[in-house]
Amino acid sequence: MALKTIAVTGATGSQGGGVINIMKNVPGWQIRAITRNPSSKSAVKLSESGIEVVRADFDDESSLVKAFDGVHAIFAVTNWWEYLFSGKSQDEAGEIEHQQGMNLARAAAKTSSLEHYIWSSLPSAETITKGKLKVPHMDYKANVDVRIKAELPELAAKTTYLLFGYYPANMAFLPMVKPVELPSSGQFVQIVPTKPEAKVLNAGDVGVNPGIWVRQILAHGDISRGKNVNLALEKLTFQEMIDIWSEVTGKKGAIMTCSLEDYRKVWGVGGYEFGLQLKFGEMCDPWEETEDFVTAEALGIDPDEVVGFKGTIEGLKSFF
Repeated sequence: MALKTIAVTGATGSQGGGVINIMKNVPGWQIRAITRNPSSKSAVKLSESGIEVVRADFDDESSLVKAFDGVHAIFAVTNWWEYLFSGKSQDEAGEIEHQQGMNLARAAAKTSSLEHYIWSSLPSAETITKGKLKVPHMDYKANVDVRIKAELPELAAKTTYLLFGYYPANMAFLPMVKPVELPSSGQFVQIVPTKPEAKVLNAGDVGVNPGIWVRQILAHGDISRGKNVNLALEKLTFQEMIDIWSEVTGKKGAIMTCSLEDYRKVWGVGGYEFGLQLKFGEMCDPWEETEDFVTAEALGIDPDEVVGFKGTIEGLKSFF
């Protein structure tokens, strides 16, 4: 039987890489890794492993159409944070991401062989809070969902909106949430602009879990097309996370809270944006699974295969 092809955008990034790590071992499927720089070390490594690597630019719809030619499934992801950290404002980064998201969607809609489109998305703070709060990195991405449904109905019928939760790896690699040692006491503190009891949805190990969900979404297309899916099995409070971190690392950790404005003073616009997301989580449950969702259980996700928060921290222990 002929192999089916999944195009994975952001192939050298965390989400795309996590999809490739699992899908490369799924019988009946082969991967086309989409990257803007096939000469990068990560892209060359993929090519040397036998994976097809194709160049495309998210700002160039025609290059995406060419890259998607003949594929049966697409995993599409954009990166708002990349543009924020390059010096763009929150809204400027959002406009870029939104345009890229639509370029990806329009290119997918022009792919006659396409059977399933998986779009990496987030809940809309502006919509859910009825305009009381805006979180640009969530809202601009979620607005792509809205436009796919309104402007590209045939693609919408093939689309699963995969909503990613919090990355536990942030505690190792993102300075604003990494626990820091207080030399005077030997204790570690994690400073966040939210309550210790505030819950967040955890995506777990993004080097593994995205591929598990994509594999199961494709295997259950009859129930996943046109639906939302949360990529997570856990909702943990910040207190629970620091307690688990302490258990795994053997270091004493505590949560310290501060105002959103103070967090902004310390970490700039990136900290402010992250704080807005946490504020959103205080106001409601952004990842509540309504009738528009398909559960992990329905998709046949095996909890024993998923790497949760604790397993992720255990794998990153050397970074603390």
